[in-house]
Amino acid sequence: SGVLAHLGTVEHTIGRASLHDIMIEVPEVLQRHGYAIYENRPTGSTLYIETGWQERAPFDDEVEEGIEYARTRFIARGRKAGPATYTLTISAENQVRAPADSAPEIAVRPATGWSTMAPTSMYKAYVQEITTEIEMKVAAGVRTYGLSLDTP
Repeated sequence: SGVLAHLGTVEHTIGRASLHDIMIEVPEVLQRHGYAIYENRPTGSTLYIETGWQERAPFDDEVEEGIEYARTRFIARGRKAGPATYTLTISAENQVRAPADSAPEIAVRPATGWSTMAPTSMYKAYVQEITTEIEMKVAAGVRTYGLSLDTP
């Protein structure tokens, strides 16, 4: 099941980022693209931000595969890399729905009707646009080292 879940995932390693970059800038960019933050879990050595599923119109190349509905969520993971920095990775998970029996290449059709499929080129471009924006914010951001986890 883990392999099947990974089938619809696109992952980008952003690089080094401060606590501020991850906890403030990443949610801001994701929210600007319509994603609500579902979970935000900072610990001593890791940071985890997950959005809720956001339904979207299928891309043209997904429609060509028989897809009628699509949804995406983003997960940001920061792993402590130094005293004040984390290595940031962004994953985008994609799920789709098609009419019954119309898309045999979809790996699994769970009871919810949502399935995973290999990311299409248009989906990859969509994810790249959002992760590039995050990468630019992180690279250009004012580094705020030593920010406490309680700071909004």
